[in-house]
Amino acid sequence: MLISPPHNGIARAPDQLTWRGRLSAVSGRMRNDLQLAIITLYSLCVLVFIGPFAVYRLVNGDIVIGIADSLILFCFLALAALAWNPRWTRLIANVLAAVAALGVVLVIMVLDLSPMWVLSTLVGNFLMAERRVALAVNSSMVIIIALQPDLFQNTAEHATFVSVVGMTSLFSLIFASRVRTQRAKLHELAARDGLTGAFNRRSLDTDLTQLLETGSRQTHSLAMIDLDDFKKLNDELGHERGDHMLKLLCKVAMDGTRGADRFYRYGGEEFVLLLPETPLAGAKVALKNLSRQFKQDQPADAHAVTFSTGLAEYTPGESQDAWLSRADTALRQAKRDGKDCYRQSISSRTIE
Repeated sequence: MLISPPHNGIARAPDQLTWRGRLSAVSGRMRNDLQLAIITLYSLCVLVFIGPFAVYRLVNGDIVIGIADSLILFCFLALAALAWNPRWTRLIANVLAAVAALGVVLVIMVLDLSPMWVLSTLVGNFLMAERRVALAVNSSMVIIIALQPDLFQNTAEHATFVSVVGMTSLFSLIFASRVRTQRAKLHELAARDGLTGAFNRRSLDTDLTQLLETGSRQTHSLAMIDLDDFKKLNDELGHERGDHMLKLLCKVAMDGTRGADRFYRYGGEEFVLLLPETPLAGAKVALKNLSRQFKQDQPADAHAVTFSTGLAEYTPGESQDAWLSRADTALRQAKRDGKDCYRQSISSRTIE
């Protein structure tokens, strides 16, 4: 079927927006994932700098080296494509570091290129791969080249290679470690609530998405928690007292839960406790312990602050919004039933 072309640019707007959205998503992934960005940059550099050599050698009859260049190029591009799956990014970064180091060694020894080509790989490997992997891969690459005296014109050049590569490796390691530390701190700040130290709502969305993608067939529970009469507490005793109760609840929750459990500030005086691989029976025990400890840790001379809870066990196939909504409905029921208690949601069997 032939479709008449549009008379103006308006009809193309949806496609343009689609491509802009895709480019924006790709750009966002690369900004937020340093490993993925370096893997992609690595692969693009290989494509730009090795691709033309591979074509030139194949065209001019240098079949063996042309095929070798093509295989290196194919490996980089295939691994880079796999790295865009979040589950594979970390592993691919380590594998790609090993492939890059092996490729440099082969190129230097087979094509008789300058040993200084190792510098092109050292920095990238430290930034891309895990530190222990980068150390092992880079050390092996440098040692193999350094043990080949025939690659150097004289002893001075050999010594220069060892000195330059050693200093480059040291500074690259320090720089990469510093970058990772700073990024980890920034990530932690972005993931936490500024007042209480609990994880924030953005972290909850991310963690729920990851949990349901990787373990949607397992039994998970979450609790929606709300401090009782919190507005009255603020009005009568002041916001400082209210903030203290918020911080105390978060401290008790984070100190008293398992390493796999997570506590989030959902908004105001409302929180979410995520309990992976935990059925409702285990969640009830955890909530009873949390309530008891929270009351015990409050000042003895102060009016006791309580909380109400809505519990919901994950139903395979439902969305995270539906799961949270069921917990919120159970929480509202607990409020209606007198507060300082928990109510559980009946598992959803009808998934929208």
